[in-house]
Amino acid sequence: MRASRLAVSAGAAATGVALTLLAAGPASAYASRTVSTVPSATDGYGTANASLTGGDYWFKVCDRGTADGYRTVGRLSKDGTSWSVTRHAANGTDTCAGGSEDSTSSILPQPLEGYYTIKVCLRDGADGADFNCGSVRAYYDGSAWL
Repeated sequence: MRASRLAVSAGAAATGVALTLLAAGPASAYASRTVSTVPSATDGYGTANASLTGGDYWFKVCDRGTADGYRTVGRLSKDGTSWSVTRHAANGTDTCAGGSEDSTSSILPQPLEGYYTIKVCLRDGADGADFNCGSVRAYYDGSAWL
């Protein structure tokens, strides 16, 4: 039974860190990139999605999977600058913070082009240590993730 559980957890972890790249559409469409945490021991996990276009961003962090008592913390930052945004999804499974639906769009640092890092972790409490993190560093050319 334990070996089976470990195999399922390893498969979920491999799936959890998989990245999704959505192709950019028209100039008004957002180029979106998603990263996930490694699942907790009880199969809770978190996701962070960064969507960029025309100088604006939406950054959404969600608590997913089985309730595990941890929050999801995500950070979007632009390499070589002090600009970053952090979101906490702390109200339980299937809750999110940020995103277009709650008007978190704001201005990105100029020039838009450059490397961005999206990092998402599980955390025990507001000031606890981050663990089971997933991250991606990707180049944004001003209209799409490369």
